Amino acid sequence: MNNEKMGAFIAELRKEKGITQRELAAKLNITDKAVSKWERGLSLPDIALLTPLAQELSVSVGELLEGEKEKSDRDDVANTLDYADKAMKNKVRSFRSIAAAVFSVGLLLGIVVCGICDMAVSGGFTWSLFPVGACVFAWAVMFPAVKLGGKGVVVSLGAVTVLTVPFLAVLELLTGGDVMAVGLPVAVIGIVYLWCVFAVFNLMKNRRLLAAAAALMLTIPACLVINLIVAQMFAQPFVDMWDWLAFGVIAVGAAVLFAVDLKRKGRYQ
Repeated sequence: MNNEKMGAFIAELRKEKGITQRELAAKLNITDKAVSKWERGLSLPDIALLTPLAQELSVSVGELLEGEKEKSDRDDVANTLDYADKAMKNKVRSFRSIAAAVFSVGLLLGIVVCGICDMAVSGGFTWSLFPVGACVFAWAVMFPAVKLGGKGVVVSLGAVTVLTVPFLAVLELLTGGDVMAVGLPVAVIGIVYLWCVFAVFNLMKNRRLLAAAAALMLTIPACLVINLIVAQMFAQPFVDMWDWLAFGVIAVGAAVLFAVDLKRKGRYQ
């Protein structure tokens, strides 16, 4: 589908009808600027406008989408489906761009507010370095997934894998404490867990509920390993009542997802 070809075709048909862009726009309850953009190939009509636009120009939807006359009904269906798919992808892409911009602006505002408050109270940058560093880290990790969706998940996981250790090192430098001793092993477990969850969902693309159940169950061994590390370092109990309660809730949730998945699988067999 060629935007410019379709736009030129709309302009040609409109002129054949002897109507102006404004008159065509009025018939479709849109602005003449929208019609102008169509004819210049800068944008495409909304899918809901295809049928009324084709009727006003006395052509079929398939001919309108193809940018020329005399196409078969099969071409009409194929072109309409192709157009709908393209329009949906454009809307999703636009939504992701807006979400990414809002996410970035929100973090930037957080950085600015923290910096201003720190300067006003302390006369310099002291405690604000922590939230600023966290915002920068969050942006580097989350932005690819927000902007690119599923395709950006791998980039985000790669960013977590590469940037976590430097981030912990910076925190240790700023605090003067032994952040790496606890943070590094816990971070490694967390990163391995995230990659495992990604692998599970990738392997079970057609059974998302089963993948979610498996991901939930993976949290239990991950939490147990983290508990073991913390218990050895701080002489705390390995597990307590709240841990067992959390594990129970996780197991129940996983069982429910597994049961629903089995029910769906049996329904479609």
